[in-house]
Amino acid sequence: MLLVQLKLKFIGIKELIVTHKTLPVRILLIALLLSSVVNMAFQNQSYRPANFEPIFMTRAEMEASVTLLGPRAIETPGKIWIYNNYILLVEEFRGIHIIDNSNPNNSESIAFIRVDGCVDIAMSDDIIFANNAIDMIGIRANSTFNNVEVISRNRNILPMLTSPEPFNDWYFINQLPDDMIIVRWIPI
Repeated sequence: MLLVQLKLKFIGIKELIVTHKTLPVRILLIALLLSSVVNMAFQNQSYRPANFEPIFMTRAEMEASVTLLGPRAIETPGKIWIYNNYILLVEEFRGIHIIDNSNPNNSESIAFIRVDGCVDIAMSDDIIFANNAIDMIGIRANSTFNNVEVISRNRNILPMLTSPEPFNDWYFINQLPDDMIIVRWIPI
């Protein structure tokens, strides 16, 4: 019979004798114990993350919400894209500010495109490419940005927006109804 002796010098264990037949059983028991502890922790429905909560929209609401609005104050600036004489500035999770930069000494905010869940943009040939939460959309804009139209939408190609707080997502995403989408996270 094959006998292996392991000498462990930590946590007061002086010697552990393991046979080649009992080692897999012990590893399996430890794995089952750990998985059941982790599973019990994640199924505790009384847990609620304390610092951020998601803002949800239905798919229909999210798709209909892409609209051109008047200029507004910049609150949480994100990425910047320069196109011709314009600056496109992402308002994180809210939309895109359009700034006329034809006179750099006197830049003027001229419009805001509401795009819920937006954190990234690019522009080419008068088409703004932006994420609309979990979708990628193409928005055609005329040369003066006084008219915009969603011309393409690729649904469900991006991951769900994650919480600014690590490990906060799982609680909400696991309870998310099928027709709801997280469009931003707000501090509470």
